[in-house]
Amino acid sequence: MCEVQRLLDELGQTFNKFKEMRRIEMLKAFNNVRCCECGHKLRLRNAQETATRRKQFTTNRLIIVCSILLLLITIFFIHLARQYNHVTAYGSGGCISTIFYASNDCEVHA
Repeated sequence: MCEVQRLLDELGQTFNKFKEMRRIEMLKAFNNVRCCECGHKLRLRNAQETATRRKQFTTNRLIIVCSILLLLITIFFIHLARQYNHVTAYGSGGCISTIFYASNDCEVHA
């Protein structure tokens, strides 16, 4: 069993070595090829910069949206706590609940 495992490991190493050599040769060939169009590297660099800016813009937008969402959730929970305290103090029929009500605007009918 040990010999089979060693054979498999060596075979895997051989394949990986030739795969890496093939990759290196391919990169050398690509670097040696002349481009028919001038300025292709500039276009590639500009495209990469645009992609980076888009990614940063998306990240900034996501941060802003999450901040706004957290703010809205906080306002909603403050409203719920105020409404709960109001119902606890005056009872469920104490006053019509609105988003922004003043405590002195509520008429309690006994």
